[in-house]
Amino acid sequence: MGFSFKTLLSSGLKRIFGRAAGTLKGSGSQVSPLADRLLVDAIRLAELASPAPGEEPRAAFTLERLKSFGLLPAVDDTGSILVRLHSEQAADEVPILLFTDLGSKRWHPTESLARLNAEEASGAGLSDSLGTAALLSIAENYSTGVFRSPRDLLLLFSAKSLDDPNNSFEPILQSTESRPFAAIGVRGFSLDRVIHSVGSYRLRVTVLGDADRTSNKVTETLIDTARTILSIAWDGENKTKLFIRRIEAATVYGLTPDEGVLEIEIESTEANLLELAMNAVKATAGKIGDAAGLKSETTLLSFIPPGKPEKSLELFEIVRKLAREQRVKLREETGADPSSFFTSEGIPALSLGIALGREGTDRDIINIDSLEKGRKILEQLIVEAGGPGGF
Repeated sequence: MGFSFKTLLSSGLKRIFGRAAGTLKGSGSQVSPLADRLLVDAIRLAELASPAPGEEPRAAFTLERLKSFGLLPAVDDTGSILVRLHSEQAADEVPILLFTDLGSKRWHPTESLARLNAEEASGAGLSDSLGTAALLSIAENYSTGVFRSPRDLLLLFSAKSLDDPNNSFEPILQSTESRPFAAIGVRGFSLDRVIHSVGSYRLRVTVLGDADRTSNKVTETLIDTARTILSIAWDGENKTKLFIRRIEAATVYGLTPDEGVLEIEIESTEANLLELAMNAVKATAGKIGDAAGLKSETTLLSFIPPGKPEKSLELFEIVRKLAREQRVKLREETGADPSSFFTSEGIPALSLGIALGREGTDRDIINIDSLEKGRKILEQLIVEAGGPGGF
């Protein structure tokens, strides 16, 4: 597999992407050949259609790459890919799990074709492919002897969205061979952020109208529901927050809508408060729909538990140290993170961004130099977390 980012740029990016592209040569870029390869994989993945039922196009690419390294990946009944990298240094066989999402909700048939210059790469949903590319980099560097882990590594490329990670993680948690020592999620952006996970429910409220299309009852009911739940004080310490993520009632041929959708996300650091708020939203939406004489249905879209953040304190400290060494200034944030499924089970876990950049609705912009920093932080995190003095 003798290609590099510089070769790709100089020999055919205009032909491949149909766009003008710059070159890194002579730019003063600090990108290594290893980061070159990571970006090439990310660009190729970003071109492949997603979402798909089992993320077949991206899964096929990932399987081909893993097999080219001489590895033997397995595919489960959801389409997710698992591959184990055995360590010669391991004192026991309990692995570190590295997980990422194969898919993207922001793929576009033309805008996902990359544009590049010496400093930046851009494309619709490009950041979503960086996690898979980073895990492929770990697998390749392992197979060539460039990288060695003090523990076995279990790589999970999830074909199911990690917005609702229970189906992807449950088989691993229940397996005596696969249950991890620690878990690290790898995503695209937020290399400069430490995200402390909170619990999250995402709900969809669907309001269905009646035969009378002369009134605007569907829209009014959606707005009334949103206003009511936003006005609720969920707890005295502000541990629970609610966000309206989507509100939509489409008009067809000038008629008033007969169906509308309201998507709500609830976040809390306390499991009991999260459950209480979720049930209250469902009851409130149902009552407002009944009062309007309309049918209101509430569907659970995703759930992430609050977890036990104290289990990951040492892991976060390692990340902070490594970021300082790479001169990456971190900021602390809270948000729903699938790693909390593991902390709920007493397993240290966090998620880590691999690059710096800006995520947009139309195009993501990746700082190319930051990929080398992200790659080094991830590899060193594995070494230090899995070593004798890690925990």
